[in-house]
Amino acid sequence: MSTKKHRARIWNPAAQKHDDLGYYETPEERDLVIAQARLERSQGRLPRVIEDRAKGGELFVTFAERTVLDRKRRVSPSTWTNYNSMLQRWIIPTFGQMKLRDIRSRDVDRWFNHVLPEGSPSNGQRYAVLSLIMRRAVIMEEITSNPCVLEGVSATKSKRRPTWSIKDFHVLVEAAADNQERALLWVLAGSGCRIGEALALNVEDVDLGNGDITVKAHVVGTTMVEGTKAHADQIRHLSLLPQSREAIKIHLEECKRVMHQPLFTHSRGGRMHYDTARRIFDSIRGSRGLDAFTIHDLRHLALTEFGKTGATLAEIMQRGGHSDMRTALRYQHASRERDRALVEKMAQAFS
Repeated sequence: MSTKKHRARIWNPAAQKHDDLGYYETPEERDLVIAQARLERSQGRLPRVIEDRAKGGELFVTFAERTVLDRKRRVSPSTWTNYNSMLQRWIIPTFGQMKLRDIRSRDVDRWFNHVLPEGSPSNGQRYAVLSLIMRRAVIMEEITSNPCVLEGVSATKSKRRPTWSIKDFHVLVEAAADNQERALLWVLAGSGCRIGEALALNVEDVDLGNGDITVKAHVVGTTMVEGTKAHADQIRHLSLLPQSREAIKIHLEECKRVMHQPLFTHSRGGRMHYDTARRIFDSIRGSRGLDAFTIHDLRHLALTEFGKTGATLAEIMQRGGHSDMRTALRYQHASRERDRALVEKMAQAFS
């Protein structure tokens, strides 16, 4: 065992001995595993201990969960949730109780071709998560090679999305069943915010006087998460199209909602969740034969039209809340005045 690794142990009062939790590359990883084990014990669950201390002797389930947990600090909450969901549902049931050194390429091949749903577009992502875990095992010197050797799987590329026009958007608006649906469409197309960010808006986040919204949270599934998808502490002030402001105004006058209440709600009055918004959008697009139009395409349309106005890269990234080129953005701050002026120019195209 490499002397560079840090051993994690937790005291077992019942057995009057330390339970071994494995060896880790950094003290931070070791401390994270110990903290998780203590939490499990406080909740009445037994921590998973390492019985085989030889290289590759750790069960896949413990190594995989630790690896994915470590990614939580490096990716957005929604991306980490997706990683963990794929791990728990599609990977651990097959490999969980196998030791790392016992997982062979033939096991991976059998899992990919016979366990995963045939033809699912998410299979490439599931395979990529497994490969990430096994690659980490190689780096940690638990195994000598990565058994994920299927060609061209993780490199699966998304199909090119259709290009939608403002005319297509107006067709959707005309098909909306009520003022709330129209307001949601105009918020997405008029601000370029993500659907989860739009669903997280409260009434006080809308400033019709200044014509903007404040994005400071987002919805993941049914959970409210502080910050944006890209940054946990990010807050964005987005100027709205005049048409968006008018649609929100009509919606609020009709629904009579007040401060601290969600801007968009489901039929029972609670905050609208993503699945509900997607069903509404699917119904709207289906009624007009635009079945390939996705709810995310509204954000793409908004930022594309914003870019056509002559906005700088920094201004587009600020408006969209992108995390790329963060260093450059520290020196290129898009002002709210400039943002508002560009939106007024963009509004002419939507008229």
